[in-house]
Amino acid sequence: MGTAQEETHAGAGPIASWRLGGDGRAEGTGLDATPVGPVAFGRSTGSPAGGDVLRLRGEGRLEVGATALPALGDLTVSAWVNVPGTPTTVIGDLVSWFDPASRLGFTLGFEHGSPCGSHGNDRTAWFGIDAGSEPRILDHGRPGDATVMVCSLAAFDGSLFAATWETGPAPLGRVFRRSGGEWQDAGAPGPANAVTRLAVHDGALYAGTSRLKGGGSGLDDSANLAPGGHVYRLEPDGSWLDLGGPAGADSIAGLVPFGGDLYAIPMYTEGLFRFDGPGRWTSCGSPGRRLLALGAFAGALYGAGNDHAHVDSAIAMTKAGIVVPARSEAGGGGVFRYDGDGRWTGRGMQPDTTQLYSIETYGGRMHVGTWPTGLVFRADDPRGDGEVTWASLGRLGDETEVMNLQAYNGKLYAGTLPHAQLFRFDGDADWRLAATLDETPDVRYRRAASMVLFDGELYVGTLPSAHVHSLRAGAVATSDRSVTPRWHHLAGVRRGAAVTLFVDGRPAGTTGVPGLDGVVLEPRVPLAIGGGPRADFEGEIADVRLWSRALDDAEVATLAG
Repeated sequence: MGTAQEETHAGAGPIASWRLGGDGRAEGTGLDATPVGPVAFGRSTGSPAGGDVLRLRGEGRLEVGATALPALGDLTVSAWVNVPGTPTTVIGDLVSWFDPASRLGFTLGFEHGSPCGSHGNDRTAWFGIDAGSEPRILDHGRPGDATVMVCSLAAFDGSLFAATWETGPAPLGRVFRRSGGEWQDAGAPGPANAVTRLAVHDGALYAGTSRLKGGGSGLDDSANLAPGGHVYRLEPDGSWLDLGGPAGADSIAGLVPFGGDLYAIPMYTEGLFRFDGPGRWTSCGSPGRRLLALGAFAGALYGAGNDHAHVDSAIAMTKAGIVVPARSEAGGGGVFRYDGDGRWTGRGMQPDTTQLYSIETYGGRMHVGTWPTGLVFRADDPRGDGEVTWASLGRLGDETEVMNLQAYNGKLYAGTLPHAQLFRFDGDADWRLAATLDETPDVRYRRAASMVLFDGELYVGTLPSAHVHSLRAGAVATSDRSVTPRWHHLAGVRRGAAVTLFVDGRPAGTTGVPGLDGVVLEPRVPLAIGGGPRADFEGEIADVRLWSRALDDAEVATLAG
């Protein structure tokens, strides 16, 4: 049923409207949506759509056959959505008609993740389209005069934040905020030479500090020997509140929220620690080796390992009572699932690997980036307790380390060492080089060290030039503010070459890409409700609608009202 305003336009109502009250049928169009995987229909007294909702837990969706859908030029897609207050997945895609193979279609969804152990996007809503466009790269400069690496990036409260490793006579790791096209110093949270991790959590920005050793990046050691290992919170007055840190740590390698709590891992020692209030960090045990990254996948928190002597480590884990897969001796690194109360379960090793630096969900499956052979591996399914098979997706050029993995506008991207390159995964071990981001001469290593989604683009920070670059592929509009855990109305509008994301009836972001003007979208894949190219959705969905025209601002506001 269209609104009164829609019906004043002849033939201008939605081409489909899925009320999701139990059968997923579209009103008046015959565009039935078929459940794929576990889905649940129910009633919610808080739902603005009459109480009928679709409940998903990150492993199930509805699909509409591609042949039942018309080709779309201008379009509008909308839905009521209730995201969880304590997510245990990457939240995932809301409505998508996108073919990753051809990079054709649209997606309305969320970015919620932790590349390389940070959490730069927290419930970031986005809407994007693409039609096989060529990527565009921009250089946004160096945050500080003494910055050698942009260790972490975060989108918080509408601004882009960068955490840095500093050099010089008395270097202090700093956080910078980008505003009006300029980098502004947001201060040094602590006495250490680096701020290595940022996390957006519970409406605040957190920063983890470290005493970085320059030798690991082919650089001289810092003149600043002050330890880090503390986590700080940015206060409303711009100061940084010291929250303490993991016992015995002088560095923070990971800072990630999961299930409503904030977790940290040290860089040079073992263990996972939970933040329980200022000065209180509870040990959650160790899987028997150092961890270099954290990430959520399908309802559990996972750690990625660092192990140069994987056989000895497997023996030590067995003695410690840690469950280790039978073929763990086949490789190093290792992925481990945290099961609560200090308990860990090994979820497999990766051949030709000693270190893992990133955990990402793409295509509904876990991916990890490795050293020293520059490979990306994909797991078949680590959720159970049986043996996990890790498939190699190939090496990224001549690179030796995959530092970051992040989904962006329906595709998976990776940042590498030693040439600070950015690759796009095109399937079947095919990694396409999108850009070389740092060409500093006469250095051993160059890193694509950090990633985040901001202002519709994929931002990447580097070492040693410490410049921040962005990649744009297609047209993406983002909210750049966390969507709170309650019912919200989201809408994506494509008008010619421009896309606009609406949150609760108000424009949250707009992007225009001239090359997409006039392109008709007709992907040869099903339309997904509660799913898409990155992952199935976690949360509640109600009243999904699709138009073959671009609604104006007033019409979207009426829907949200």
